[in-house]
Amino acid sequence: NLVLVGPGALEVKLISAKMAEIVGDRCSIVSPPGEKFVQQCQRLMYGNGKDVKYPEGPKFVSTAADIGDALKAAQGIIITCEREGMGDSMVDTLLSNAPDVQHVCLLSCMGGRLRTAEESLQKKCASADVTLSIIRAGGLQGGGPGEVEGSQFGLSKYFDNTIIDLLEARTSMAFDKFTLGAKVTPGNPFPGPSRGLFGGASSSFAPSDTTTGRTAAAQALLTAIKMDTAIDISLSSEKGEMPPTAEEWNSLLSLSK
Repeated sequence: NLVLVGPGALEVKLISAKMAEIVGDRCSIVSPPGEKFVQQCQRLMYGNGKDVKYPEGPKFVSTAADIGDALKAAQGIIITCEREGMGDSMVDTLLSNAPDVQHVCLLSCMGGRLRTAEESLQKKCASADVTLSIIRAGGLQGGGPGEVEGSQFGLSKYFDNTIIDLLEARTSMAFDKFTLGAKVTPGNPFPGPSRGLFGGASSSFAPSDTTTGRTAAAQALLTAIKMDTAIDISLSSEKGEMPPTAEEWNSLLSLSK
């Protein structure tokens, strides 16, 4: 069982939950209250056609009781951050209410923007005897299916339709068609994006050390959360018309340790 929470990268959370549910994991996403938010997330994951049937999971939890139940059953927690880290009090709440959690994975930001939050989380996880992995992203790109109909590794075509700027939409769709690969580098050697994890090189779908595919970020988090040991990496984009397979992800992350 996984709990996904954090102040940023909603699309990465949704892709992670969608892919995890497909392989039989159970996911709970800590979310704001309100049915409209849940419905929008379901449209992003699965589409908004009249004939679209949403699966039972992932579960969206917003009340203290529901969040507590999700944490009580969790073996892993995925925290996604963009412009800001998660507050210490929230981290304390998560760890103190998740007695069976074995691994926490943090999606952080390249550069030093979130270094203080990373170091604080490291100390808290060490005190709780919980493994912590850190995956740093550059400018987040893509996340939809591109030209791959019936894709099971990204958000629905509806996601592309929500991008208002035409150039940005075309770039995002091209990224999801030609830049689905991933490059893993140990540590934090690259400068961070100038605007948090938003935008990056939004006018180009070419791979670079400082851009990261949302689908790749989600897959890396899901792979890392099941590993026995911690990883500390930066995740960059690479050419590819299909994402790495599960075996390739295991190899990529194992080599980074």
